Amino acid sequence: MSTADATGGLTEEEENILWERSVQTWKQQKEERKKSNQELIDKGEKPIDYDNDWKDLPIFMQELPEEPSSNQYLAAFQSLSNDCTPEERAETFKNLGNDYFKEGKSRFNDALYYYNKALSVKCNDMKKNSIYLSNRAAVNMELGNYGLVIKDCTIAIEFNPLNMKAYSRLARAQSQLSKYQDSIKTCDLGLSHEPTNKDLQTIKENVNKKLQDIKRREQEKIDKEHQLKQQQLLLATKLYEKNQYKLGYAIFDMSQYTYQSDRKVTIDQNNDVHFPVVFLYPEFGKSDFIMDFQEDHTFGDHLQMMFPPENPEFAPWDTKKEYTMDRIEVYFETNWTKPILTDIKIKEIEKKWIRVKHTTDIAKVISHPTYIIPEIPIFYIVSRGNLFYKKFLENKL
Repeated sequence: MSTADATGGLTEEEENILWERSVQTWKQQKEERKKSNQELIDKGEKPIDYDNDWKDLPIFMQELPEEPSSNQYLAAFQSLSNDCTPEERAETFKNLGNDYFKEGKSRFNDALYYYNKALSVKCNDMKKNSIYLSNRAAVNMELGNYGLVIKDCTIAIEFNPLNMKAYSRLARAQSQLSKYQDSIKTCDLGLSHEPTNKDLQTIKENVNKKLQDIKRREQEKIDKEHQLKQQQLLLATKLYEKNQYKLGYAIFDMSQYTYQSDRKVTIDQNNDVHFPVVFLYPEFGKSDFIMDFQEDHTFGDHLQMMFPPENPEFAPWDTKKEYTMDRIEVYFETNWTKPILTDIKIKEIEKKWIRVKHTTDIAKVISHPTYIIPEIPIFYIVSRGNLFYKKFLENKL
């Protein structure tokens, strides 16, 4: 049964307001009437009987769905005459709901129907109404409707603070929605009434294990981040000491350009630096990833294997055939990120493009005073002479 079936087509927001109003109204009425009756008693007057006022709470103002299509309990239904008390009718509906619930998931909607019927009777026994609510919650628990379970069990406990099944189902639903602290509070409240309740003890134990596991994972994450930070700091120090390579922070998520590779700048046992490098082609939003660009490699060493005439094939995105070795130019932007080593003094200049010759090795470029490695080196490649090229250099893109 959907939420709309149970509430006559209300939206989720309207339903939440309805249920919240039920809980708050019930609590407020109890306190106000308790105080009012105490004042009457103090005056020697007879207290007022409020036993039936709860029937006006929004929880009982529900429209019911159509009756089950196949009703094997029709005879029992027909035996409910007007001579039966509301309590007897409600109990009969509850028992029918229990029978359907035991038959399994295929009859859960029928079970919900009869629990709703039991509630719609509005009998005067609040403990029974509490049971009907917690039974309906049991069905919704099996259906995974944990929000509805919380709503039903919250009011069931208000109607009868000793309904231990309501505490158990409420605590389980809260745990399923990762409301672990609320679940523990519910367990504690239930255990305050019945300290030996095994079900609540088990739920609380399991929730505490989940909280410990969450705390452990969070600490592992903090430790890993600290370890990575220390490794990064050590690498930045070694790179700067070697050739004043300035390792900085990433300026954007590089995984989209490195094909999810986790390769980083490394220093081998011979103290040679290996750079994973990203070439960006901003005119087309394309890129290439060079996994190992060694210090003595020039840009031409890699580019000539990628573009004509050495490579006879044009890039698939270069439909105008403008990206050839005699036309492509390589650029980097000055000071585009901050160095990891805080004691490195960078000359503050306006950001600008600096061209890199094909014959220049990467070591010379990376050691440039204004080049800061944005985690891994990035270079922009454009084709000289077209309209995009002019806008690129003028920073009008």
